[in-house]
Amino acid sequence: KLRELKVEDMKASRPEDVEEILAKIPDKAVFNAALQALIFDDRIGLLAAWREKDTEAQMVSVGRIIRWQVVGGDAIWRNWASE
Repeated sequence: KLRELKVEDMKASRPEDVEEILAKIPDKAVFNAALQALIFDDRIGLLAAWREKDTEAQMVSVGRIIRWQVVGGDAIWRNWASE
């Protein structure tokens, strides 16, 4: 499913948010290609970065994500800066 991810297919609780976001992206194909590279690139992609971590580092990342979910909202960004 991630390989099929396209910004044009995004969803939001308010349709006007989708319209506003899409209006700010002039070339959706370029955006989608950059998104795919961000996720899948063998050198700099998120999945490559995850594979390079040892098990302990992966579990630290998982714990951080769970904490963010429990705290919720903009706490993600507050916690990010403090860690």
